Amino acid sequence: MGQHSNNQGNLRRFKRSAFISLAFSLLGLYVVIHFTGGYDSWKDITRLEPAILAAAGGLMVLTWLLDCLRMVFLSSSLGADLTILQGMRIAVMGAFASNITPFDSGGEPVQAYMLTEIGLTAGQSTAVIATKTLCNGLARFTLGLVAFLWLLFFADHWRMTKILYGMLSLGVLLYFAVFALSFYLIFHPEKVKVVLVPIIRNRLTLRFFQPATLDMILNRIDGEIQEFRSALEEFVENWRPTLGLAMALSYVYWIVMTLIPYLVIWGLGIRSSLLQVMAITLLFYLISVYIPTPGSSGAAELGFGLMFTSLVPQGLVGIFTLVWRGFTYYLSLTAGAVLMAFDFVKRRKPAFAKFRLFSIFGAGYSAESMNPSARREIRKDFDTRMPNDLQSPSCKG
Repeated sequence: MGQHSNNQGNLRRFKRSAFISLAFSLLGLYVVIHFTGGYDSWKDITRLEPAILAAAGGLMVLTWLLDCLRMVFLSSSLGADLTILQGMRIAVMGAFASNITPFDSGGEPVQAYMLTEIGLTAGQSTAVIATKTLCNGLARFTLGLVAFLWLLFFADHWRMTKILYGMLSLGVLLYFAVFALSFYLIFHPEKVKVVLVPIIRNRLTLRFFQPATLDMILNRIDGEIQEFRSALEEFVENWRPTLGLAMALSYVYWIVMTLIPYLVIWGLGIRSSLLQVMAITLLFYLISVYIPTPGSSGAAELGFGLMFTSLVPQGLVGIFTLVWRGFTYYLSLTAGAVLMAFDFVKRRKPAFAKFRLFSIFGAGYSAESMNPSARREIRKDFDTRMPNDLQSPSCKG
């Protein structure tokens, strides 16, 4: 009875999170279409040839495969046998969790938990996802920084208002600051509490949280950074080729993500510079990290449409944003929802009720075959979230 109640509660939270995410996304699309006069351009969507749509969808599936391959190679270096099919399932469900959680923060914890199903310990799965996340964040930052400098000094036909320029500059600086701080704390773990205590435990936060709660957060961050550093040192010392391969796949991942909007633009009959479209897309993903809505919904549609107004005719901005979001957001949401629903149905059957994977929605981490100490270990390892600046857009990667 208790497990049935938990499952029902998980399902309600899942529905609520998905509904909020969709509501924000649809509201953002409505605003973009309304203010760009896109109501009369719906017929232009018929310009998109089926081959273009299939290619764009294929690129999105390729991003899932690239995410899967990073986990496959990193897991195999630790002795786990993660198949492509299992990796694709974890990649899609991670993207789904990112799309319905604030700051896209749910993907990595879900993926880390699911890796324990294929034989990795809680610590090993955390190491795999932490290393993948680091590679993903480093690739996004370096490509995004190059894109920002190229757009600033070399790009043609891309004009920014002072407000947009200020927002972009602030986003890049914020990303750089958080990324640099993360690296500093990883390599100087003794400074964690020195740097973070004034930020997390101060007069303002003490008005809203108990001191014990804040101390627990600090201790958890300290432990996660220590584990992150240990995992990174393990891969650097013993598995450098694997780490290099994961890094290369991360660069390919972001390049593929930038090709999707270019295909949509091309399909609408707009001939823009490939490099310019890729650079704007990279910059968008760089500054969208800290959008607090689930899956960046609403703000993603508004921001992406605004950044492409100098390349896409005003009447087509809404349709362009809708089709792009359809592949990068709604496709992942749909595929992940189907897999999540299938898993939910399986877990209601006693023969398959080994794990509850809805941890991101508040479920306890349990397994019928686990002893209490194992359950406590897994819950401790997966109760925290990855830093926002390191995540991929679909897991935000």
